Amino acid sequence: MRKMENKTCCISVRLSENEHQKIKTTAEKLGVRNSDFIRYAIRTALTRLSALHNSDLCGTALLPTMVEHCNELNRHFDLDADKLDAIINAQTNEPERRVARNDIELLALCGMSVEIIQERFRQVTGIEIKNNEIYQFMRNYLVEKYQHG
Repeated sequence: MRKMENKTCCISVRLSENEHQKIKTTAEKLGVRNSDFIRYAIRTALTRLSALHNSDLCGTALLPTMVEHCNELNRHFDLDADKLDAIINAQTNEPERRVARNDIELLALCGMSVEIIQERFRQVTGIEIKNNEIYQFMRNYLVEKYQHG
């Protein structure tokens, strides 16, 4: 019988006092340790972004993950079109699997004002969209455009 190794490592993370307090309060309400809640948050993020740590996925295969999480990733990591292009297309050797630069630029707009996104989307696609529909329409447009089947 093989014994499974459960190696762990210790990391140090800088948090604001406000973030630390929210972790403590949430962990207390859940009846768990702060470290258990932090591990939960990390595992949840890694699961949601699992396509990014799968080295076999690139180009259009990464698009659903990037479309789904573009707002929060762009706001938190300040991802511009060049960074997104490197993330999405860097490992892509097949032209049909590459995401077009115009579409990368649309993704880079996520997190900006709806008006800016609307105008750029209209310029790229020729389609005008209502404010309350822009994100859903953009997601549908990109997913349908690159859907292989």
